[in-house]
This record gives sequence, structure tokens and C-alpha cells, in this order.
Amino acid sequence: MNKKLLVMTTTILAAVSLTGCSSSNNDTQGGTKVTKSSKKKAQPKIKFYKKGDTVKVGKVEYTLKSAAKTSERNEFEDSKPKNVIKIVYHVKNDSKKDLPIGSDVDAYGPDNSKLKDYPVNDTTLDSIAPGKEADVITGFGTKKLGSFELHFKPLTDFDSKSAKFKVNIK
Repeated sequence: MNKKLLVMTTTILAAVSLTGCSSSNNDTQGGTKVTKSSKKKAQPKIKFYKKGDTVKVGKVEYTLKSAAKTSERNEFEDSKPKNVIKIVYHVKNDSKKDLPIGSDVDAYGPDNSKLKDYPVNDTTLDSIAPGKEADVITGFGTKKLGSFELHFKPLTDFDSKSAKFKVNIK
């Protein structure tokens, strides 16, 4: 009797464990395969701001003053990008806390890839007190010139969306 029970238990356990190993296209594999199609899906229209516009993100105001190619190179920087763009913007802190500045902007190049920071002369990495304002200088390395997106957002604000500026640099 014990031998029959042992054989039956083993058979049931084997059946249960093998059922978990079956595969189908609906398994939870941690994602969905992306296929390229000749038809482009309609993207939602994004409102981009331009140089000179002042935009409030949370309790911080950003004004893009300039974005241009620069011949400046940092002799101590390991990366050697083909082009360097220099961004100058103004920040006004209307919050009640100190605001880190200089790393509150992300840049995306003509190929939609995120650009890496590149230290240029007078690069600003600082903070400003509540109610104060400052001009900020930062740089990015890029392979190509063309249309760039600049996304401004306070580092301390996790809930707000970025203010998106579009600039063309040749």
C-alpha cells in the first residue's frame, strides 16, 4: 500500500512541476517584444518652448537664455566629443528650500539619445536659497548638431513634468 501511495504521489508531483514549465507566447516574460512597422503611430503633440520663454515647473522658473556650439574643450575631461554645446539659463527659486542648480537639465540630441554632461568654462554646480535667482551655465557633448531637446526640472521635485525646450544648433 505504501508503495502505491509513493508512486502516485511522485506522479502527481511530476505532473504539477512539468505543468509550470510549459511555454506559450502569453507567458509573463517581463516585457513585450517591439516590432518595427512601416506605419508610424501618431505621437501625442508635445508643446516645446523656445529660447527666451520663461516656464514654471513646480515652484521654480526656468528661462533659456542661449544654446550654442562652443569651441571650448576641457583638458581634464576624458571624453572627447566631436561637438560641445553650451547652455545658459536663468533659474528663480520660489520654493521654501535650497535648490540644487546645474544638474537640473537633461539634453537629447538629434538622434533622440540622451547627451552626457561636458564641463565647460564657468559650469555651474551650486544651489540657490529660497526666493533667490541665478544664471546657470552647463555643457553637453554630442556627435551631431541639429535639433536638440532640453528638459528642465528641479532635482528635488519628483511629481512635476519637465519643461521641454527645443533648439536648433548648427
